[in-house]
Amino acid sequence: MTLILLLCIFFMATREITDPDFWWHLRTGQYISETASIPRQDIFSHTMPDQPWITHEWLTEVVLFGTYTVAGQNGLILAFAAIITAAFALLYLRCPGRPYLAAFIVLLAAITSAVTWGVRPQMLSLLLASVSLYILDSYQAGRRRCIWLMPPLMVLWANVHGSFPLGLVLPMVYVVGATITNLASERHQQKLDWRDIRLLLVVTLISAAATVVNPNGVRLLLYPLGTLGSTAMQAYITEWFSPDFHLTQFQPLAAFILMMIVALGLSRRRPSATEFLFLVGFGYAALRSARHIPYFVLVAAPILTAQLLDIWDRSRWSRTFTTSTRQAGNIHLVANWLLLTLVLLGGVIRVSLVLQGNADAQREVFPVDAVEFIVDEQVGGNIYNLYHWGGYLVWTLYPDYPVFIDGRADVYGDAFIDEYLQVYQLREDWHAPLDRYAVNLVVIDRGSSLSTVLNESPNWDRAYVDERAVIFVRHQEVES
Repeated sequence: MTLILLLCIFFMATREITDPDFWWHLRTGQYISETASIPRQDIFSHTMPDQPWITHEWLTEVVLFGTYTVAGQNGLILAFAAIITAAFALLYLRCPGRPYLAAFIVLLAAITSAVTWGVRPQMLSLLLASVSLYILDSYQAGRRRCIWLMPPLMVLWANVHGSFPLGLVLPMVYVVGATITNLASERHQQKLDWRDIRLLLVVTLISAAATVVNPNGVRLLLYPLGTLGSTAMQAYITEWFSPDFHLTQFQPLAAFILMMIVALGLSRRRPSATEFLFLVGFGYAALRSARHIPYFVLVAAPILTAQLLDIWDRSRWSRTFTTSTRQAGNIHLVANWLLLTLVLLGGVIRVSLVLQGNADAQREVFPVDAVEFIVDEQVGGNIYNLYHWGGYLVWTLYPDYPVFIDGRADVYGDAFIDEYLQVYQLREDWHAPLDRYAVNLVVIDRGSSLSTVLNESPNWDRAYVDERAVIFVRHQEVES
């Protein structure tokens, strides 16, 4: 059953590379690998050439490019599917009710978080969060020495992704929860005594100090605050939006939350203070931003499984099921092998289709043909480009054509992103940023209002158009 679960997750996690930020991550990894240096200022745009850049995902980017060099995009697709599977394998080990109940809840948790999956640095953060929770659960279960894995884990996390403060939040939830439990003298729930709490706090402080072991030093510690405080990122980047439960992709989250509410209501098991803090804090984070859904299911799935297991154990059906299961062992064995065979067959077909269709999927999302036109025709000049295409242009056109903007919103800042939107949304004086940055090449989506206006403008010529992209070139006489 465990193997079937992990195969299902692996096959589900195998998907085409269509994340817009993948491309500038890949180019950054190439730059670091070839120059043996980490960029400190922006190197990809003509609009922010001297802007400070905290390259907080440098290690992930090096791994991305190294894997790409050895195994291509197909290798990256399979590698990240394995990373996602490993994260949920650890979640499965943390859940009671194995194999059947735990497998069902973990599969639901995987489907719930799948909206954020892809070949992206966040998946390494997902794995590290899962590792952290496994270590903390092991510590709480009495395996005390494993807690010393946290400081080196935080060193790795601080060089992999900017969400590394989560690795400090998780143990602090255990500290606060255990403290509340001990102060309330709830002996039946007490799992950490005061000595254990002090040790966990000390290790957490050491882990916090360990995060400065990175190329940016103490400056990295301020990076997450800037990201969370960016109004432009919160307002315009869809991943930071709250889940829209009118969309099909968020229905598993709704089912997960409703199931949790029912389980809490029907079960006689009282969640511990730590579990309560996890549910409230991470539940709020998931409802505020879709980006946080994976972390919510990591902390909530074991709690949901424990509540459902308590309901099941108290029911009369549990004894009947146990007896019938023993009597029908051979039937279940045959059924499991049959199911495994079907999963393998369907999974191999899915993986083959994904790998074969990766290029076509990218052609549906990115301006592949438009870029080929620019390269073939040697169209020169400063570019204004669609935000979500910036990363792809960095990979395909750098260094000959620096971009106007790409997915590094933290580098460009709220003020510049607003300038970009001033043009794209045709606000008052929308052409001013195009003049300010001497733009004479516009690469945008065909159906946008901006493309319609430029198509009618006497100052711009449409040089190329296809189903997705359109390229406009400014009249030379207008530049004089």
